[in-house]
Amino acid sequence: MKDELKHDLIHALFRFKKVSAAISRTLLDAEGDGLSITELSALGCISTYSEKNCSATEHTTHHAMHKTVAVSKAAVSHMLGSLEKRGYIQREIDKENRRKIIITLTNKGKVAVDKAGKDLDEFMSLIIARFGEKDTETFVGLLNQFEEVVDEVVSLI
Repeated sequence: MKDELKHDLIHALFRFKKVSAAISRTLLDAEGDGLSITELSALGCISTYSEKNCSATEHTTHHAMHKTVAVSKAAVSHMLGSLEKRGYIQREIDKENRRKIIITLTNKGKVAVDKAGKDLDEFMSLIIARFGEKDTETFVGLLNQFEEVVDEVVSLI
């Protein structure tokens, strides 16, 4: 295996991280309400449960956020507490099963999710228009494949 290819892969990964950060900053600057990209993603998870007309419970939300946003379960708990304190979500005990905590978006949370969704849609449309649909599909496929390979290699170590 060529050392140059390893070097190029490492630099490509750092550039990808830089691009991801630039996208996050661009979206956050558009929002201007102090939410991180991770918090917006968390609100999106809660919103998804609401759209499916099912309750976002503490357990399902933790699991979904842990998988979707790629943060620890402890970070999810901390984030939910922060979002509740800042008025984006509301948590209440389920009257039918007191061990469950139901999480819902407040009006402030709904507005943030709607605005972020529109901004993200517009931003991604511009990127796809410039990069091209075929190249975007190829990129997404390769990125998914790369993630699977990395997960396999990590599990071997």
